[in-house]
Amino acid sequence: MVVFALGAVALVGVMALGADVGVLYYNWVQLQKAADAAALAGASYLPNDTSTATATAQAYATNNGVLPSDTITATPINGNSQMQVTLQRTVPYSFARVLGLADGYVKVLAIASVPPAATTVNAGPGDTISCNGSACTSGGSTATAGSGSSGSGTPFPGSCGSTIGQYNVMPIALDNQTTWHSGGITVLNQADVNGNKSWPDAPGNWGYVDLCGGNSSGAVLRAALADGYGGELTIGNYLRTVPGKKVGPVQQGLSDRAPTTLSAAPSTFSATDPRAVVIPIVDFSKDAVGGGQCAGVCDVTITGFMAAYILGVSGGAVTVQDIALVIPNSVGSVTALNDGAMGDVVLIH
Repeated sequence: MVVFALGAVALVGVMALGADVGVLYYNWVQLQKAADAAALAGASYLPNDTSTATATAQAYATNNGVLPSDTITATPINGNSQMQVTLQRTVPYSFARVLGLADGYVKVLAIASVPPAATTVNAGPGDTISCNGSACTSGGSTATAGSGSSGSGTPFPGSCGSTIGQYNVMPIALDNQTTWHSGGITVLNQADVNGNKSWPDAPGNWGYVDLCGGNSSGAVLRAALADGYGGELTIGNYLRTVPGKKVGPVQQGLSDRAPTTLSAAPSTFSATDPRAVVIPIVDFSKDAVGGGQCAGVCDVTITGFMAAYILGVSGGAVTVQDIALVIPNSVGSVTALNDGAMGDVVLIH
């Protein structure tokens, strides 16, 4: 009987510990989910806006079940390229108290990283393409991400915005011979310098591309520059050039989005800042469809994307600063050309 009694006590103790371990595990799962969501949300503002990144991570943790009594630590790390979130909770024991154990502790860690360069902008991997929060449609049917896959030559037919700064992709393209570096300041000039007929493959020049339809119209071009383009673009797609220097509409459209007086980039900003833009980088040296030199209207191939901050506009020139910017709802890859435009953040821990 003594042996049985001792065995019963031990069995009750094991059952008590098992029950409380189960409670600990449940709390660990809930905290880990909250930490993952918080790290991903906060990293979307890195590397430029660390204060908003931290505040966003903390808010997401709170909105995903973290209690006021829990400990939240959200910290940008690794040169502000990653967001680290740790959560800790004290879990009162119920059954294990009979063994003299009052509380257990659960601590989780999540790290989200700013990924490599964007291969596709305005897309959502494996899901419907999102245009500023709404599913984009083509011919009345909702398209899926990757419809403009690399080498297809056809970008997803999105549309331009209706308000200033609604989208950040510009209806202009940069030549792919220019070398950029993070933080560098460059004056970009219109590429059409040979009687409105050719597109010279010269570093630092840019030309118009038809992303919004009717870009040859001055009024349409102005609106397109001010509002931005919201459709899917992927490396390997073709863009149709729009020849002709339109200094007036360019000055007006960019001035709607950014100041005409040269000013420095702020120390912090987000992807929603109308002056933070994404510019397709293309091969202006040849016509991707017709072959030969690109002259007049032709199709040029996207080779990458550049993220830039507009510092000022003067006539047909725009001064920009090369920046690192996480592009919401975009796909990143280590094999893509990295000119600051990066895809969605990824969870690495």
